[in-house]
Amino acid sequence: MNDRAAIRNSCRGFSLLEVVMVLACGTILIAIAVPNISRLQQEWTLWGAAHALESSLRWGRTHAVTANSSTMFTVDEDGKVFYWVDPESGGRFESTVRHLPGQVRIVGSPKRSLRFYPRGNAAPAGTYILQGEAGLYRVVVSPVGRIRLQRD
Repeated sequence: MNDRAAIRNSCRGFSLLEVVMVLACGTILIAIAVPNISRLQQEWTLWGAAHALESSLRWGRTHAVTANSSTMFTVDEDGKVFYWVDPESGGRFESTVRHLPGQVRIVGSPKRSLRFYPRGNAAPAGTYILQGEAGLYRVVVSPVGRIRLQRD
């Protein structure tokens, strides 16, 4: 019994060398992962903004069809905020105001405000370009009202 007790007591814990090696390996893995996590976060921010814009455009088209009236899409001057406006009254739909996250901006859009009509068609058709730290997305609106998302 004395031998077994001695073996059990000698196997408890880790040596200093083992602890240092594990910490060194963990530090190296974290150093490699941190830049990738930052890049992934930038990618997700841009992707989320592109899908928010696409979703808002789909809402505008659906609203125009169901309300049997046209709706107008507006992007502010710095490209950070977009929303829908009733073209007849000029009042904006407050619930549709969206602020783009982080460094994401709409850097390209049609010259005139996009308008969806009661039949679902759009004028002027065009492309909205979102730019962020991770690249570009294009949200394309066709004259018949089809909306699609493209990664550049």
